[in-house]
Amino acid sequence: MDPLVVEGNRDKAVSKTSPTAEESRKELKKTPGGTEVIAADRYLRGRSSTMADTFALSPGVVAQPRFGSDEARISIRGSGLQRTFHGRGIRILQDGVPLNQADGGFDMQAIDPLATDHINVLRGSNALSLGSSTLGGAIDYISATGLSAPGGSLRLEFGSFDYLRARVAAGFSEGNLDGYFSLSEAYQKGFRDHAEQNNQRLFTNFGWKISANAETRVYLTAINSESELPGNLTKDELRADPAQADTSTFGSLPYDNRRDFQLYRIADKTTFQNGDHTYEIIAAFTYKDLDHPITPFVGVIDQLSKDALLGFTFTSESPLLGRENRVRAGVFFTEGETDAATFKNEFGKRGDLTSDADQTATNIEGFIENQLALGNGFTGVIGATASYNRRENEVLAGTAQSYTRDYEDISPKVGLRWDAKNFQVYTNLSSSYEPPSFSETNGALTPNEAQTANTIELGTRGSYANMRWDASVYASELKGEYLSLISSAGTPLGTTNADKTTHEGIEIFGEADLLGASWDADPDHRLMARAAWTYGRFKFDGDETFGDNTIAGLPPHLVRGELIWEHRDGYYAGPTFEWVPQDSYVDHANTLKADSYGLLGFKVGRRLEKGISWFIEAKNLTDETYAATTGVTANAGADADATSRNFLPGDGRSVFAGIEWKW
Repeated sequence: MDPLVVEGNRDKAVSKTSPTAEESRKELKKTPGGTEVIAADRYLRGRSSTMADTFALSPGVVAQPRFGSDEARISIRGSGLQRTFHGRGIRILQDGVPLNQADGGFDMQAIDPLATDHINVLRGSNALSLGSSTLGGAIDYISATGLSAPGGSLRLEFGSFDYLRARVAAGFSEGNLDGYFSLSEAYQKGFRDHAEQNNQRLFTNFGWKISANAETRVYLTAINSESELPGNLTKDELRADPAQADTSTFGSLPYDNRRDFQLYRIADKTTFQNGDHTYEIIAAFTYKDLDHPITPFVGVIDQLSKDALLGFTFTSESPLLGRENRVRAGVFFTEGETDAATFKNEFGKRGDLTSDADQTATNIEGFIENQLALGNGFTGVIGATASYNRRENEVLAGTAQSYTRDYEDISPKVGLRWDAKNFQVYTNLSSSYEPPSFSETNGALTPNEAQTANTIELGTRGSYANMRWDASVYASELKGEYLSLISSAGTPLGTTNADKTTHEGIEIFGEADLLGASWDADPDHRLMARAAWTYGRFKFDGDETFGDNTIAGLPPHLVRGELIWEHRDGYYAGPTFEWVPQDSYVDHANTLKADSYGLLGFKVGRRLEKGISWFIEAKNLTDETYAATTGVTANAGADADATSRNFLPGDGRSVFAGIEWKW
């Protein structure tokens, strides 16, 4: 599913800790469910600023920037459906090492796609092999290393809204040692007022081949992220001036809403091989300092977090009963401690202390998965995750109550895969489980349950002649789904559990060479049509308040695509589009909607393995006024277009360019 890229003859050394994209494709094809491998060359053909850029052609992944920044709304199969801040419901990893904080939350800025060789997406329970039990599955960023990316590179992106992104990277290998570093700086004033972003990221890794059967890799990360938050608008304000910030009485501009943090991380992954058996030992420690002034009803959030992780995995390829068999199992222990204080927000300045608490999240999680060849092209899969989770909140100051809550669950999975010559058909039945993060256990509405779900999935992937496809359909029955609500004025109200809800969806990616060349051909020209369609139908199921209404939060349809001419010498050009053909609800009462929209873009450039690459990309050529995403409220109330402050405008017409030198 990756675009044609002229790369010459790569002779990449093999790393035991960081697989190549081809190794990842072979591995993910064994999964009887929706998966994808995204080569970095796909998103490096244009601006690579937001998660929407990275996952533009990924079926099932809804990634919408909140205000043109790294901060995004990301959801897979309705995970974190109502979370319009931070991230939840998806396990984020780097080379198989979890990046989430111990309570399950994650920062979009904690990873840099520019420092990545490729990205593995495993939707829903298909992430069992990575130890994930969440509804959304997992996204694993596979690092560039001194083995996969030797030499140096300089990349510069610039464009509308004072956007500037610069990156320098280098990789080396010598004998049994290799190393890689990526240092990037990103700045933008932003399309909207009070939306300035300034981020610096350093990602390094060092590998040591201890012996022919053992390798260790150390990861060092340092991040500084500074983000102004322009806030939500009413629908009338969006239509009148989408570039404005929230200037209301308690809005983001008068109270200087921001989200700034520094993050430092060290991790190690050591891999041993003994015949058909592979062992991995994983350890990580993360330090994060958050300064987050928001609405005066919440105040200035000041959090200092320390998270530690220790893990062990085992993989065996030994035959069973004379048949091909694969067993993968593992256990992870994580603990995070957060000093969580809040202060009065006195028009952007820190006032008196209003609350202080010591928060501790502890998790013990294990998983096992077995794949057995059954004959005639069939492979059976069975597995499960087992989890114990504790959330402790010791109140030191303020009116909140201290608590200790324990959660535990076993989530089984069974699946079946049939392999034909050029395609696969698969199905699986699985359970998922998600304990709350501290963002879900605090607030006016406090959940007492974990979120669980049962899901059935059916799909196929493959290629024929000049076409490729990846298609999945799924249906989930949830209990205790987290509903994160804000008032019609834009004030956070907290989180509660729904009773019963349902998620149903379709995830389709397709591409074809309209000039008719097959995939094993090497033509001078290709005309590639690509599109990803994500459909989601999320409903309450006999709810006391909302009946069978649609759960607000995401558009039912999201279609992205491109029609690109590609030349064997690396040149490419063509239009791109994003289409949301149906209005989406903002409130659970289903009285207020965000309008449908369509966006048109165009990109042209040249992508080479070595030498000078470049691109020019135009976005939203028709200067459409639209909401990229929205907040979620229970009932928008009367005169909602003028009073419900829940709309986050998308960027207007813009042009970006970039140049990269690799040697």
